[in-house]
Amino acid sequence: MGKQKLQPGEHGEIFLQETAPNTWRGRTRLCLWDNSEVWVSRNGSTSDAARLKVQKGVLERLTAARGSDDLKPTSKVGLACRQWIEEMRERSSWPKPPILAQSVDEYERVIGNHVVPQLGQRRLNELTPALCQKFLDSLLKQGKSGKNNMVTTTRQARNVVNQVLDRAVVHDALRDNPMRKTIAPSKVKPVPKAITALEIGRLRRIVRSWEASREGKLGPKPTGHLRVAVDVMLGAGLRIGEVMALRWGEVNLSPDGLPTLAVEATMTDIKGQGVVRQGKPKTEAGMRTIILPPFAVDALNSIRPAVTSAEMAVFQGRLFKDGRNAGRPVSTHNLRRMLRTALELADMKGAVHPHLLRSTVATQVARKMRTADAAALLGHAIDAGITGRYYIERLRLAPDTSAVLQAMVEAGDAEAAREAAENDEAAAGAPTRAVAALR
Repeated sequence: MGKQKLQPGEHGEIFLQETAPNTWRGRTRLCLWDNSEVWVSRNGSTSDAARLKVQKGVLERLTAARGSDDLKPTSKVGLACRQWIEEMRERSSWPKPPILAQSVDEYERVIGNHVVPQLGQRRLNELTPALCQKFLDSLLKQGKSGKNNMVTTTRQARNVVNQVLDRAVVHDALRDNPMRKTIAPSKVKPVPKAITALEIGRLRRIVRSWEASREGKLGPKPTGHLRVAVDVMLGAGLRIGEVMALRWGEVNLSPDGLPTLAVEATMTDIKGQGVVRQGKPKTEAGMRTIILPPFAVDALNSIRPAVTSAEMAVFQGRLFKDGRNAGRPVSTHNLRRMLRTALELADMKGAVHPHLLRSTVATQVARKMRTADAAALLGHAIDAGITGRYYIERLRLAPDTSAVLQAMVEAGDAEAAREAAENDEAAAGAPTRAVAALR
């Protein structure tokens, strides 16, 4: 009689044999899911124990991960991470990418700094929920004695490893993702901050004084980019990358209608490419047109060339003598450096940064108008449920906040001018008081 033909997932008769006193051996043929056959053998102290162990062994073989051509259960976590990063980088170049290149860069940084040093040499089939939780706990412990509490980094690491192990499940290198059974620290809710009207006035005076102080000195001539960029951020609530990505074709300063600028791109730093202009904002909701207040219009007009083209950068970098850098906008790094330099010379190091201007604009608009108006100005999505997602055409024109922001800047200028006058008066009166004291 020939062997029984087994179907995938089936096993044959379990053969039992006593091989020694109190030792029984059980064996059976098993047809795996790919139609190949293997023998499953187990030992037990009794025939029943051996039979049960064989049955358990059959189940383990049928449910065990087998892997793919690219990834096996015995592959190391470091290899799984590298393959995942390569896939994400390829997908970031799709026409409508599911992930941005700068996000891939951030994931790669987290993997290189935290995941690979601790888990890189582990094999996928060695990972357990307990081991994954120990990894997260160790990251949190690193931050307890330092300035950084590592909460954000730990959450990022958990997210990255989750995605890496989900891919391993797709490749049948794992049957379950152990990271999904871990607990991550709760997200730290940021406390929004805004600067006062007086501080706005001081900032505008400082950047103008800094640029004026560079007139007539050796080196590149002042461009006015810093003061104009600060005014555009204050007048439109833009991210620094959105400001630096502006082109003259996106700016309408015509006196015949409402002065506007359209946010259609952002500057971003991509590994291997440097700072590049990304042809869309950070989010889809970021595509918007903003009505500009007069002070921002004046600032942009002050640097507008006599002849412009639609593709010309508003904040165009300096040309080298050999023609290099033609048409390239000023990088966000350079603008941040200029702002730090101006603040340091005014003994205000670290007092203001570009994102603080954005939160200041949002705070002012929300107080004078509505929170929804602030969200629309900043390019944040406003969730209106099913109706908003499917039935209402998106309004690309942000609400008119120009009057509110113009009043904010004018109040700041007035307070800063009053403070400067008082300081000048105090300085002028000091010698008179000194002479009177000598008498």
